[in-house]
Amino acid sequence: MDQTIREALRTTKRDTRDQRAVSPASQEELNLLDREFGQQSISGLVRSKPKQFLMALEASGFFTSNAALAPTPESSDWVGRTGLRGAWFPQLTDKINLLAMASYSLWRYANLQQLDFDDFGSQIGAQYHQGRGELAGGISRLNVWAQYRYQRLTSPWNWGDRLYENHFLETGLRKGWLLSPDISVWLGGNAAVSVGGGPSAFRRHEFSTQAGAAWQITPKLAFTTLYRFAWFDYVQVSRNDLNHLLFLGLGYQVTHNLTAQVYVSGIFNHSDVNAFDYKALNTGLGLALSHVW
Repeated sequence: MDQTIREALRTTKRDTRDQRAVSPASQEELNLLDREFGQQSISGLVRSKPKQFLMALEASGFFTSNAALAPTPESSDWVGRTGLRGAWFPQLTDKINLLAMASYSLWRYANLQQLDFDDFGSQIGAQYHQGRGELAGGISRLNVWAQYRYQRLTSPWNWGDRLYENHFLETGLRKGWLLSPDISVWLGGNAAVSVGGGPSAFRRHEFSTQAGAAWQITPKLAFTTLYRFAWFDYVQVSRNDLNHLLFLGLGYQVTHNLTAQVYVSGIFNHSDVNAFDYKALNTGLGLALSHVW
Protein backbone atom coordinates (compact mmCIF):
# COMPACT_ATOMS: atom_id res chain seq x y z
CA MET A 1 0.00 0.00 0.00
CA ASP A 2 1.25 3.50 -0.72
CA GLN A 3 0.06 7.05 -0.96
CA THR A 4 -0.31 7.06 -4.74
CA ILE A 5 -2.88 4.30 -4.58
CA ARG A 6 -5.01 6.61 -2.48
CA GLU A 7 -5.52 8.80 -5.52
CA ALA A 8 -8.46 6.44 -6.05
CA LEU A 9 -10.30 8.42 -3.40
CA ARG A 10 -10.45 11.35 -5.81
CA THR A 11 -13.23 9.63 -7.74
CA THR A 12 -15.39 8.52 -4.81
CA LYS A 13 -18.71 10.05 -3.86
CA ARG A 14 -17.18 11.92 -0.94
CA ASP A 15 -15.05 13.99 -3.31
CA THR A 16 -17.75 15.35 -5.60
CA ARG A 17 -17.11 18.85 -4.27
CA ASP A 18 -13.42 18.67 -5.12
CA GLN A 19 -11.98 15.89 -7.28
CA ARG A 20 -8.53 16.64 -5.86
CA ALA A 21 -9.51 16.05 -2.23
CA VAL A 22 -7.76 12.78 -1.44
CA SER A 23 -5.86 11.25 1.43
CA PRO A 24 -2.34 12.43 2.26
CA ALA A 25 0.91 11.78 0.47
CA SER A 26 2.33 10.36 3.69
CA GLN A 27 2.95 6.85 5.05
CA GLU A 28 4.54 5.48 1.85
CA GLU A 29 7.67 5.42 3.92
CA LEU A 30 6.07 3.41 6.72
CA ASN A 31 4.40 1.11 4.23
CA LEU A 32 7.74 0.45 2.59
CA LEU A 33 9.18 -0.29 5.99
CA ASP A 34 6.34 -2.73 6.58
CA ARG A 35 7.30 -4.67 3.46
CA GLU A 36 11.05 -4.13 3.33
CA PHE A 37 11.99 -4.15 7.01
CA GLY A 38 9.12 -5.65 8.93
CA GLN A 39 9.65 -9.04 7.34
CA GLN A 40 13.37 -8.81 7.97
CA SER A 41 12.81 -8.00 11.63
CA ILE A 42 10.69 -11.10 11.92
CA SER A 43 13.39 -13.11 10.20
CA GLY A 44 16.00 -11.84 12.63
CA LEU A 45 13.82 -12.76 15.58
CA VAL A 46 13.39 -16.33 14.45
CA ARG A 47 17.07 -16.98 13.73
CA SER A 48 18.08 -18.47 17.10
CA LYS A 49 14.71 -19.60 18.47
CA PRO A 50 11.94 -20.53 16.04
CA LYS A 51 8.87 -18.40 16.58
CA GLN A 52 5.86 -18.28 14.33
CA PHE A 53 3.48 -15.49 15.34
CA LEU A 54 3.49 -11.72 15.69
CA MET A 55 0.86 -9.27 16.93
CA ALA A 56 1.44 -5.52 16.82
CA LEU A 57 -0.50 -2.42 17.73
CA GLU A 58 0.68 0.63 15.77
CA ALA A 59 -0.02 4.34 16.12
CA SER A 60 1.43 7.34 14.33
CA GLY A 61 0.80 11.01 13.85
CA PHE A 62 2.33 13.05 11.05
CA PHE A 63 2.20 16.30 9.14
CA THR A 64 1.98 16.33 5.36
CA SER A 65 2.51 19.39 3.18
CA ASN A 66 0.21 18.06 0.44
CA ALA A 67 -2.81 16.17 1.76
CA ALA A 68 -4.56 16.29 -1.62
CA LEU A 69 -1.71 14.94 -3.76
CA ALA A 70 -2.43 17.89 -6.01
CA PRO A 71 -0.08 19.85 -8.30
CA THR A 72 -1.48 23.11 -6.94
CA PRO A 73 -2.70 24.41 -4.60
CA GLU A 74 -1.18 22.22 -1.91
CA SER A 75 -3.22 21.70 1.27
CA SER A 76 -1.34 20.69 4.42
CA ASP A 77 -2.91 18.70 7.24
CA TRP A 78 -2.24 16.63 10.35
CA VAL A 79 -3.11 12.95 10.09
CA GLY A 80 -3.44 10.19 12.67
CA ARG A 81 -3.17 6.47 11.94
CA THR A 82 -3.84 3.56 14.32
CA GLY A 83 -3.72 -0.06 13.31
CA LEU A 84 -3.49 -3.71 14.29
CA ARG A 85 -1.21 -6.20 12.54
CA GLY A 86 -0.91 -9.96 12.77
CA ALA A 87 1.55 -12.35 11.10
CA TRP A 88 2.32 -16.06 10.88
CA PHE A 89 5.78 -17.00 9.60
CA PRO A 90 6.61 -20.69 10.03
CA GLN A 91 10.05 -21.90 8.96
CA LEU A 92 10.07 -24.63 6.34
CA THR A 93 13.86 -24.99 6.25
CA ASP A 94 16.83 -23.04 7.60
CA LYS A 95 16.58 -20.71 4.60
CA ILE A 96 12.89 -20.73 3.63
CA ASN A 97 9.84 -19.54 5.52
CA LEU A 98 6.23 -18.81 4.73
CA LEU A 99 4.69 -15.44 5.57
CA ALA A 100 1.00 -14.67 6.03
CA MET A 101 0.21 -11.16 7.27
CA ALA A 102 -2.91 -9.04 7.69
CA SER A 103 -3.43 -5.50 8.97
CA TYR A 104 -6.29 -3.08 9.53
CA SER A 105 -5.71 0.63 10.12
CA LEU A 106 -7.79 3.77 10.61
CA TRP A 107 -6.76 7.02 8.90
CA ARG A 108 -8.20 10.19 10.42
CA TYR A 109 -7.61 13.83 9.40
CA ALA A 110 -7.53 16.95 11.56
CA ASN A 111 -9.10 19.27 8.99
CA LEU A 112 -10.12 17.26 5.91
CA GLN A 113 -12.31 14.88 7.88
CA GLN A 114 -14.36 14.05 4.79
CA LEU A 115 -11.31 12.05 3.68
CA ASP A 116 -11.25 9.66 6.65
CA PHE A 117 -10.98 6.03 5.57
CA ASP A 118 -10.07 2.52 6.73
CA ASP A 119 -7.32 0.41 5.16
CA PHE A 120 -7.13 -3.38 5.09
CA GLY A 121 -4.08 -5.18 3.71
CA SER A 122 -3.01 -8.81 3.51
CA GLN A 123 -0.30 -10.90 1.91
CA ILE A 124 0.75 -14.52 1.74
CA GLY A 125 3.86 -16.01 0.18
CA ALA A 126 7.29 -17.56 0.65
CA GLN A 127 10.72 -16.08 1.40
CA TYR A 128 14.23 -17.40 0.82
CA HIS A 129 17.09 -16.07 2.97
CA GLN A 130 20.84 -16.33 3.06
CA GLY A 131 22.52 -15.00 6.20
CA ARG A 132 19.17 -14.54 7.92
CA GLY A 133 19.20 -11.35 10.01
CA GLU A 134 23.00 -11.20 10.11
CA LEU A 135 23.49 -7.57 9.08
CA ALA A 136 22.96 -4.37 11.07
CA GLY A 137 19.25 -3.58 11.25
CA GLY A 138 18.30 -7.27 11.11
CA ILE A 139 18.78 -7.40 7.34
CA SER A 140 19.60 -10.70 5.61
CA ARG A 141 22.51 -10.93 3.20
CA LEU A 142 20.09 -12.10 0.50
CA ASN A 143 16.30 -12.18 0.52
CA VAL A 144 14.07 -13.39 -2.34
CA TRP A 145 10.30 -13.55 -2.08
CA ALA A 146 7.12 -14.26 -4.03
CA GLN A 147 3.66 -13.49 -2.73
CA TYR A 148 0.04 -12.55 -3.30
CA ARG A 149 -0.91 -9.13 -1.90
CA TYR A 150 -4.35 -7.55 -1.43
CA GLN A 151 -5.45 -4.08 -0.38
CA ARG A 152 -8.92 -2.65 0.25
CA LEU A 153 -9.85 0.91 1.24
CA THR A 154 -13.31 1.57 2.66
CA SER A 155 -15.35 4.34 4.24
CA PRO A 156 -14.79 4.62 8.02
CA TRP A 157 -16.11 1.53 9.84
CA ASN A 158 -17.97 0.41 6.70
CA TRP A 159 -16.40 -2.66 5.06
CA GLY A 160 -19.14 -2.82 2.44
CA ASP A 161 -18.51 0.70 1.12
CA ARG A 162 -15.47 -0.08 -1.04
CA LEU A 163 -13.45 2.92 -2.16
CA TYR A 164 -10.60 0.99 -3.76
CA GLU A 165 -9.10 -2.50 -3.96
CA ASN A 166 -6.26 -4.21 -5.78
CA HIS A 167 -4.92 -7.76 -6.10
CA PHE A 168 -1.20 -8.20 -6.84
CA LEU A 169 1.11 -11.06 -7.69
CA GLU A 170 4.52 -9.86 -6.53
CA THR A 171 8.13 -11.00 -6.57
CA GLY A 172 11.31 -9.31 -5.43
CA LEU A 173 14.83 -9.61 -4.10
CA ARG A 174 17.23 -7.67 -1.92
CA LYS A 175 21.00 -8.02 -1.47
CA GLY A 176 22.74 -6.63 1.61
CA TRP A 177 26.35 -5.93 2.56
CA LEU A 178 28.00 -5.20 5.91
CA LEU A 179 30.23 -2.11 5.78
CA SER A 180 31.12 -2.29 9.47
CA PRO A 181 29.78 -4.13 12.51
CA ASP A 182 27.12 -1.42 12.92
CA ILE A 183 26.36 -0.34 9.32
CA SER A 184 24.74 -2.28 6.48
CA VAL A 185 23.61 -1.24 3.00
CA TRP A 186 21.37 -2.95 0.48
CA LEU A 187 19.99 -2.86 -3.05
CA GLY A 188 16.73 -4.40 -4.15
CA GLY A 189 13.88 -4.47 -6.59
CA ASN A 190 10.39 -5.85 -6.97
CA ALA A 191 7.64 -6.27 -9.54
CA ALA A 192 3.94 -6.39 -8.65
CA VAL A 193 1.41 -7.25 -11.36
CA SER A 194 -2.21 -6.29 -10.81
CA VAL A 195 -4.56 -9.20 -11.51
CA GLY A 196 -7.80 -7.53 -10.42
CA GLY A 197 -9.39 -4.66 -8.56
CA GLY A 198 -11.25 -1.41 -8.94
CA PRO A 199 -12.02 1.32 -9.78
CA SER A 200 -10.55 0.26 -13.09
CA ALA A 201 -8.88 3.64 -13.68
CA PHE A 202 -6.56 3.03 -10.73
CA ARG A 203 -5.47 -0.54 -11.39
CA ARG A 204 -1.74 -0.53 -12.06
CA HIS A 205 1.40 -2.64 -12.25
CA GLU A 206 4.25 -1.53 -9.96
CA PHE A 207 7.97 -1.89 -10.67
CA SER A 208 10.56 -0.42 -8.31
CA THR A 209 14.19 -0.40 -7.22
CA GLN A 210 15.44 0.54 -3.77
CA ALA A 211 18.72 1.42 -2.08
CA GLY A 212 19.11 1.85 1.64
CA ALA A 213 21.34 1.82 4.69
CA ALA A 214 20.93 1.00 8.39
CA TRP A 215 23.20 2.27 11.15
CA GLN A 216 22.90 0.67 14.60
CA ILE A 217 24.14 3.68 16.58
CA THR A 218 23.65 2.05 19.98
CA PRO A 219 21.98 -1.23 21.00
CA LYS A 220 18.67 0.69 21.25
CA LEU A 221 19.07 3.53 18.73
CA ALA A 222 19.11 2.99 14.95
CA PHE A 223 19.10 5.23 11.87
CA THR A 224 17.61 4.13 8.55
CA THR A 225 17.63 5.80 5.15
CA LEU A 226 15.95 4.61 1.97
CA TYR A 227 15.61 5.82 -1.62
CA ARG A 228 13.05 4.20 -3.90
CA PHE A 229 12.38 4.77 -7.60
CA ALA A 230 9.16 3.30 -8.97
CA TRP A 231 7.35 3.07 -12.30
CA PHE A 232 3.57 2.74 -12.11
CA ASP A 233 1.98 1.38 -15.29
CA TYR A 234 -1.80 1.82 -15.23
CA VAL A 235 -3.64 -1.13 -16.70
CA GLN A 236 -6.79 0.24 -18.27
CA VAL A 237 -6.00 3.90 -18.88
CA SER A 238 -3.24 5.69 -20.76
CA ARG A 239 -1.11 6.74 -17.79
CA ASN A 240 2.44 6.12 -16.55
CA ASP A 241 3.98 7.61 -13.39
CA LEU A 242 7.58 7.92 -12.21
CA ASN A 243 7.68 8.11 -8.43
CA HIS A 244 10.63 9.05 -6.19
CA LEU A 245 10.76 8.56 -2.43
CA LEU A 246 13.48 9.54 0.05
CA PHE A 247 13.03 8.44 3.66
CA LEU A 248 15.05 9.16 6.83
CA GLY A 249 14.10 7.57 10.15
CA LEU A 250 15.50 7.40 13.67
CA GLY A 251 14.18 4.53 15.78
CA TYR A 252 14.52 3.83 19.49
CA GLN A 253 13.81 0.54 21.31
CA VAL A 254 11.97 1.89 24.35
CA THR A 255 11.34 -1.56 25.85
CA HIS A 256 11.60 -5.11 24.57
CA ASN A 257 8.14 -4.80 22.99
CA LEU A 258 7.83 -1.04 22.33
CA THR A 259 9.61 0.90 19.59
CA ALA A 260 9.38 4.57 18.64
CA GLN A 261 10.45 6.28 15.43
CA VAL A 262 10.67 9.84 14.19
CA TYR A 263 10.90 10.23 10.44
CA VAL A 264 10.88 12.62 7.51
CA SER A 265 10.32 11.85 3.86
CA GLY A 266 10.10 13.59 0.53
CA ILE A 267 7.91 12.27 -2.28
CA PHE A 268 7.86 13.40 -5.92
CA ASN A 269 5.52 11.99 -8.54
CA HIS A 270 5.75 12.79 -12.27
CA SER A 271 2.87 11.56 -14.42
CA ASP A 272 2.10 11.87 -18.12
CA VAL A 273 -1.34 13.01 -16.88
CA ASN A 274 -0.64 16.48 -15.46
CA ALA A 275 -3.38 16.28 -12.83
CA PHE A 276 -1.33 13.60 -11.04
CA ASP A 277 1.97 15.49 -10.80
CA TYR A 278 2.69 16.28 -7.16
CA LYS A 279 5.30 16.58 -4.44
CA ALA A 280 5.00 16.30 -0.66
CA LEU A 281 7.06 16.61 2.50
CA ASN A 282 6.01 14.43 5.45
CA THR A 283 7.27 14.23 9.01
CA GLY A 284 5.96 12.45 12.06
CA LEU A 285 6.25 10.06 14.99
CA GLY A 286 5.31 6.38 15.06
CA LEU A 287 4.92 3.88 17.93
CA ALA A 288 4.64 0.08 17.70
CA LEU A 289 3.81 -2.29 20.54
CA SER A 290 4.50 -5.87 19.43
CA HIS A 291 4.82 -9.39 20.76
CA VAL A 292 6.41 -12.40 19.02
CA TRP A 293 5.95 -16.01 20.13
